[in-house]
Amino acid sequence: MSDNKTPVPGILENPLVPHVKDAAIFLGWIAGLVLIAGLCWFFTQPVRNVFLQKAVNRVLEQSGDVRRLDAPLLIKSPGPFGSWFSVFEPPGRPAAGSSEGTKAFVFSFIGGGFFFPCAAIVTPEGTVKEFIPLNKYGERMIKQVSPGILRIYARRIEGVQS
Repeated sequence: MSDNKTPVPGILENPLVPHVKDAAIFLGWIAGLVLIAGLCWFFTQPVRNVFLQKAVNRVLEQSGDVRRLDAPLLIKSPGPFGSWFSVFEPPGRPAAGSSEGTKAFVFSFIGGGFFFPCAAIVTPEGTVKEFIPLNKYGERMIKQVSPGILRIYARRIEGVQS
């Protein structure tokens, strides 16, 4: 008769096996956490869009802009990360240009080593009309950013349209 305390000759005598098992369990935990975080990020996108839309509309209202973000758009952007919205403009107070089919891309701009929220207004033809910084730091930094950097951001956003 053999008891359970005697080691089985062969595979269990190798001292590397417990380390490999521990590493596999650790990597499994990390993969599980990344999977759970990714699913949470994916399934909370509509809720995050609602909060983002309300915040941007509040900033536009405080700055005196008549435009408002209307509805999130499902545009898959391979390049810059951000959210697309349609732009609504009240008929009583038109701004410069037609707002029919105008979209806004809300994203984080990098200026001076810091991120700040920014909205890019995109015309129906697919060109970036203007950048709207969404905080005081952004207003200061958008004036200091070179036009070449603004053109790079504009071309990346316009590239999603084609």
